[in-house]
Amino acid sequence: MLWSAFWGIGVVVVGHFVMGASLLFLLFGVALVFLFVMVNGISQGISDSNPISSAFVVTVLMMAALGLHQPIVGLMAAAIVFVSVSVACDMQQDRSTGWRLGTDRTLQFRYQVAGVVMGAIMAVLFAKIFMAAYPQLRLDQTTLDEGDLRTKGWQSAMTFKMVGAIGEITHPKPFTYKALGIGLALGFVIELLRKVLKASTKYKAFVKSGRVGYVTDFVLDSVILSSPYASSFGGFVNLETSLWFGGGGVLGSLINTLGEKAKKPVKEGELAGEALPEDMGAVSLVGGGLIAGDALAALGFGIFALVSKLAGG
Repeated sequence: MLWSAFWGIGVVVVGHFVMGASLLFLLFGVALVFLFVMVNGISQGISDSNPISSAFVVTVLMMAALGLHQPIVGLMAAAIVFVSVSVACDMQQDRSTGWRLGTDRTLQFRYQVAGVVMGAIMAVLFAKIFMAAYPQLRLDQTTLDEGDLRTKGWQSAMTFKMVGAIGEITHPKPFTYKALGIGLALGFVIELLRKVLKASTKYKAFVKSGRVGYVTDFVLDSVILSSPYASSFGGFVNLETSLWFGGGGVLGSLINTLGEKAKKPVKEGELAGEALPEDMGAVSLVGGGLIAGDALAALGFGIFALVSKLAGG
């Protein structure tokens, strides 16, 4: 958390003295970092999901409600929350993994800081590479039709959220804040009901009583009282991408279920051994490898397209 605060203060200094942004709203963004680091850090620790885009949108809308009318200030202030919370959650996860592997946490932290600094520099370079190789990345996706072939394969839910939230500053719509209030209220009520139900001893016993209880819990958990974050995901991400996410989740659950059934029962007197954390399981590691491989492939294609373009021109 301290590192994320230092990062945010650095952005405040640059934003105010270099870009002339409002010091009040920049400091407001830093203050929100401490709140969202705790909320998002807990979320990622439990579910391996960091709802950072929601933190960004809520930050912008809160500043707009307080009277902000300058998009660049909103972008800078929300960027403080975006970057700081992302870095803090990633470092939390990495240090947790390092602790399980027995690494020197102080040395690991120093390498992480160096990686953050290098990442900030390389992010600008990679952005220029991709935008030069794929001009469609410069287009405003929020003004194009969903079937526009120029952006096929480049849709980004985070882009829609960022542009939409920043656009709210210059073109405020009263119904947006009503919708935000309704969404927050629904999310709170749904999650409260989920917590109360899941904590009930009678309900736990019903779920474990047999197939009827298991099916009821599944339907309740996935359809009737599904996660508020899952609802927001379905509202921003297109169907094709959602199906890929859903299919991966179903496949991962199936593999884990079959794996549990295939385990040999521990005989009396034998040591069961230490169970691996969920993020160190086979499904998680394979999924992480696929994500990393896809990112490296996309980077390779971008560099190849850029080199081909320069060579041909």
